[in-house]
Amino acid sequence: MKWRNWIKENELFARIFLFVVVGVISVCLLTVAVIYGRSKDAYVASYQSSNELLLEKIQEDYERLNDNINRIFDIVDESKAVESYLKGELNQGRTILELNDQLQDTRSLFQDIPSNLVLIGVNGRTFFQNDAVRNQSVEDFLSSSFVDQINTDPAISQYYFLEAGLSTSTADYPGLMYIRKLIKNNTIFGYAMIFLKEVDFASIYSQLLNIQLHAVYIVNSDNQVLSSSEKQYLGESFDPALVAKKTATSVNQLPLYSYQFTFYDVLDETHLVRNMKLIQPAVMISFISILLFSLFAFWIIRKITKPIYQLIDKIPAVTQGDFSEKVTLSGTYETRALGRAYNLMLEDLASYVDHLMVTEADKRKFEIRSLQMQIQPHFVYNTLTAIKFLIWQNEQEKATQAIDSFVQLLRHTFKREEIVPLKDELAIVTDYFVLMNVRYGDRIKSTVFTDEGAEQSLVPKMILQPIIENAYLHAFPAEVMGYIQIFSRLTKEGLQIEVIDNGIGFTEADTQQKNQTFDHYSGIGLDNIDQRIKLLYGPKFGLTVHSRLNEGTSVVLLLPVEKNQ
Repeated sequence: MKWRNWIKENELFARIFLFVVVGVISVCLLTVAVIYGRSKDAYVASYQSSNELLLEKIQEDYERLNDNINRIFDIVDESKAVESYLKGELNQGRTILELNDQLQDTRSLFQDIPSNLVLIGVNGRTFFQNDAVRNQSVEDFLSSSFVDQINTDPAISQYYFLEAGLSTSTADYPGLMYIRKLIKNNTIFGYAMIFLKEVDFASIYSQLLNIQLHAVYIVNSDNQVLSSSEKQYLGESFDPALVAKKTATSVNQLPLYSYQFTFYDVLDETHLVRNMKLIQPAVMISFISILLFSLFAFWIIRKITKPIYQLIDKIPAVTQGDFSEKVTLSGTYETRALGRAYNLMLEDLASYVDHLMVTEADKRKFEIRSLQMQIQPHFVYNTLTAIKFLIWQNEQEKATQAIDSFVQLLRHTFKREEIVPLKDELAIVTDYFVLMNVRYGDRIKSTVFTDEGAEQSLVPKMILQPIIENAYLHAFPAEVMGYIQIFSRLTKEGLQIEVIDNGIGFTEADTQQKNQTFDHYSGIGLDNIDQRIKLLYGPKFGLTVHSRLNEGTSVVLLLPVEKNQ
């Protein structure tokens, strides 16, 4: 909730900052996308360029391998010892020694790849190089369809894919069989064979190419897969659809001329780009850039909008009537111009309000004097009427006492002060009680109770006399006995003065209609007193009446606590 309130109170800043941050993020993402795309293309192009060099090296290595195989076959083909051994013309033991001497340099083909040379004569004699042992009888081999296929092929040398070699060391390995027919006088007297394990044949490209990125297929003219990085396809017919199914790939097709093979290199560009490891640093750099720019944007936007929010913070004081809270001119030209206009407005408002307050004060004084003038003649008239009744009744002593009290009342009444201490106001009330006792006798008792701290509180002059007069006139008709009590005390709300009588009272329904109640209860009207209080102190203060029929009436005045300095 706090951050929601903060956003609500800083909506302008939040919107500008959000717009800037969204813009920065969009630009950063677009820039990263463009840079990533171009970097990817450049990286792939660079990799493919270097890959072409590797493919050329692979092509050269396979040519060297083929040359070495043919060199061995040429040695065998030209060897008299081989011919004599396979034809059975010489002593077998002596011939084997000569064969070992002549073929000593043919044990390795290329890069430590063993030749696994095998010689088989039609006479049943065999020679296995590298101490290999045959796993098939010579008779079974010579009578096999494989030999028939070799004999019917007009080429002297052929390449075949076999699921297993002829020796025990190669029996569990698929590979390539290189065969040359040994011919003398147009008659085949034997066969020279080199079995190359597929793993050894594939080592030429697997040592140079990352098999996780490259899928390699070497196929013959019949589209049979002879070697591959994906071993499940060995011996199968090569389907170009295998390559077509791979997305985000590039295919390099390389001829191996000496073999009449085709080398397919399928590059997985998706995996290659993933190996670039460019995404993580790009995201990290973008995040740091966005964070730094956002912090900078936060600081600069906050700095620009700060004068506006300072002005906004001053506005509540103006609504409360404080026109002294001017803003400090800072920020951009626009905010300074706004601040100057605001300060000028405050000056104009302060001048206008001061003039209005003087006018209202004069008006209020006039209204208060007018209300007081209504009270004073009324009070004088009622008092003189009471003294007149005493004289008519030949109550000379009471009339004299009444005149003395009346003189004291007039002395207080005609003082120039409009606001007097509560103590003086209660003295006026005491004199008035004397006058009323002269007129009404002792049937209406009066008492005054005052808190010690309340006596020096200031009250409007002649504020209680009309209330007491109304109680005598309306609360106790005929010969009804009763009392009038005055209580004054200090409360949290202010100075509270309560005038209570136990007269006839009136119904609660009448109290709902304030003006009617006041008019009914007073010859002049308690509304007059209520208006005086509100004019002097504001709407928070005033007069309230509570009454119950046949129980009495309570008139409560609430005034602010003010004392002479």
